Amino acid sequence: MRSLLTATVALMAGNGLLGVVLPLRMEAAEYPVALTGAIMAAYYLGLALGGFRAKRVILRIGHIRAFAAFAALTSTVCLAYAFFFNPAAWVLLRVINGFCIAGMTTTIESWLNERSSNATRGRVLGYYMLAFYLAIALGQTLVNVAPVNGDDHLMIAAALIGLSLVPVAMTRLGEPDLREVRSLGVGDLYAASKVGVVGASVAGILVGSFYALAMVFARQIGLGVTEAALFMSTVVIGGLAAQVPVGMLADRFDRRIVMACILLAVGLSWGLLSGAITNGGVPLAVLVVMALAFGGAISSVYPLCVAQTFDRLDRRAYVAASGRLLMIYSIGATIGPLLASALMSVYGPRSFFLFESALAMAYACFVLLRVVTGAKPPAAGEREKYVPLPDTSAVASALDPRTEPEPEPVAQPDPKP
Repeated sequence: MRSLLTATVALMAGNGLLGVVLPLRMEAAEYPVALTGAIMAAYYLGLALGGFRAKRVILRIGHIRAFAAFAALTSTVCLAYAFFFNPAAWVLLRVINGFCIAGMTTTIESWLNERSSNATRGRVLGYYMLAFYLAIALGQTLVNVAPVNGDDHLMIAAALIGLSLVPVAMTRLGEPDLREVRSLGVGDLYAASKVGVVGASVAGILVGSFYALAMVFARQIGLGVTEAALFMSTVVIGGLAAQVPVGMLADRFDRRIVMACILLAVGLSWGLLSGAITNGGVPLAVLVVMALAFGGAISSVYPLCVAQTFDRLDRRAYVAASGRLLMIYSIGATIGPLLASALMSVYGPRSFFLFESALAMAYACFVLLRVVTGAKPPAAGEREKYVPLPDTSAVASALDPRTEPEPEPVAQPDPKP
């Protein structure tokens, strides 16, 4: 398992670095904010397409070959950003980038599931999420090692993603089982949990717009590259740090109320922060503290929606529901940067905070309305536990300890001589 986690760290560090370098290069080239948002949104479109199609590539050529192909293509894309510096090419490159990341995470997560027993799935998922978050934060801080106007960052990202291939290529693990799961329609899922389905799209819009445009926003309010990278990585660390306390609250109280309170508090805070920016700026220390809280909030919405949905479904439908919710999340993450960048291009950087704040508060009000008009939640002892989940591949849902356990292998008797 160490080799798979090592590959995850290298892969996500390189991808995290790309996520902050590309907006900075577009800002330096004076691209309009709306164009930057469209280019960054293309990554999430590729991620969504990868969720549908990458598994077929893996089943056709095998896990190691598929991972090697995806890693080689992604490393090439990293270098191609420097050679084809025009919007149309970057849109295509971002789509390919997202598709390949979905393919590589699908490969790693299916291997982790294969190497986990029913008793250790939760622990393995925890290690994976820890490596996932910390690697992204590490990659974002690497923006400080070289000037933004050079190609060093792109080469570092290409090298890191290429290095993720080494532990995978040297593995002696067998081919995991990527069998198909039964499908679950969006209508059926919505009927089971309106809060979960709407929340998955809201989570995608919040997270997608933030990671696509936060660097642009940070630069527009006067932060330097180092300060902007700190702002970004603080949000990631906040997302990691919040999982345990949010999980404890969500397992003890009505998940809908927990989610609504978190989003209302953050929405109000970000709205006030937008006003402070308009009236003369915000100290970096205040911005970092707010980023920590905001990261915890937006990173908790999707897992809370999954837990809320699982409470209202048969356990045999959990994996199918998780995959469908991830699809809805990916669509939201594609739409989010388009909406946020359009607002920023007209109303300036303060509209970035207002957009995230208004969306968070609107969804919180929707959730509170469902608390009043919807069905009562199951008793605390009958609810599934809150579990943090990645947002790149549906395969990790098989590692979720809440899903239907895999049958343990039965020892076969030795054949008679």
